[in-house]
Amino acid sequence: MDPRLHIIVSSEQGHAKTFVISKPVLKRILTAISIIFVISTIAGITYSIENYNLKGKINNLESNVSTLSTEKDDLQYHVTSLENKAKAQLTGAYGELNQRSQVIDSILSVLDISSPSSNENPGQNQGGPFTKLSDESLENLILKVDRDIQTIQPIPLGYPVDAKRLTSKFGKRVDPINGRNGFHDGIDFSGTMGSEVRATADGKIIARGRNATYGWYVKIDHGNDFMTMYAHNSKILAPWGTEVKRGDVISLLGNTGRSTGPHLHYEVRYKNRPIDPAKFININKLVAQNNV
Repeated sequence: MDPRLHIIVSSEQGHAKTFVISKPVLKRILTAISIIFVISTIAGITYSIENYNLKGKINNLESNVSTLSTEKDDLQYHVTSLENKAKAQLTGAYGELNQRSQVIDSILSVLDISSPSSNENPGQNQGGPFTKLSDESLENLILKVDRDIQTIQPIPLGYPVDAKRLTSKFGKRVDPINGRNGFHDGIDFSGTMGSEVRATADGKIIARGRNATYGWYVKIDHGNDFMTMYAHNSKILAPWGTEVKRGDVISLLGNTGRSTGPHLHYEVRYKNRPIDPAKFININKLVAQNNV
């Protein structure tokens, strides 16, 4: 048997041509073709898989880009909202500060007290760099209100006791004991024995004791030349040298000293000059209403 493979190729003219291939050669050719086919198939499958994975990655990236774009828009919206809110709060704060500044100016005008912002001796004992501030700037307004609040803080305001009634005003009066004309340095509040007497401003207890005129008395230095005195008490509670806050209980109302009945004699002094406390009591209502 002939081990070779005969391939006959015929033309249209009837001519025939014979190719003779031995089986070993044919086997090698078929093997090579099979290998090429397998390699091509594997390559094709690998490419398809890689192409599929790449498309998946592209889709994920596009999805991530879309998500990031949405998040960016959301963040931008929140940033804009916060900016608008901050602007609104700043505008509100400016308006509130401006209102407080006007209230404080009114108070200082009524009390005839100068704010530390207006220097009596400009240029003396001062220094530091110069920074120009616009009159309309929030920073300038904050500085002004801060200075004015420092002026208001030591001013004695409000009632020192839950008084039933005012029994004697400030100024000229007929003395209740000797019946002669005289000058009353404070005002008198009638009250219940032992009721609480409170400091009308922050300060320090600078004197306390008892004498024939004022009975048990206590004095408070509030700084900025302000001082208050509370007399005819039944008991002094605040020790000498104590730092007190506005509203702290310092004594108990009584009937000691030159007194005709249970009451509190209350004085306000500025630069050691007696001032009508009623003026400060009325101002306190304005301060409370505006949270100064």
